[in-house]
Amino acid sequence: MDCASPAQPREIPALSPRESECLLWVSRGKSSADIGQIVGLSPRTVDSYLEKTCAKLRVRTRIEAVAVAVRDGIIDPDAE
Repeated sequence: MDCASPAQPREIPALSPRESECLLWVSRGKSSADIGQIVGLSPRTVDSYLEKTCAKLRVRTRIEAVAVAVRDGIIDPDAE
């Protein structure tokens, strides 16, 4: 690859509203149990949404998913 060539634009995957919501709560330090109570889901369902999110973002952990989502403007942890 030529260093002077422009980088290929990255495709930003679309997350469902629930996936984005769960990821936003992760970015604020909440556990799956906490998120489940906040949004009215079981912790296992929250984990399922986060697993799908990680797959879409091509990362292994929820922390990596938060970092990629913030970098790509998918979530804003400071938004109210």
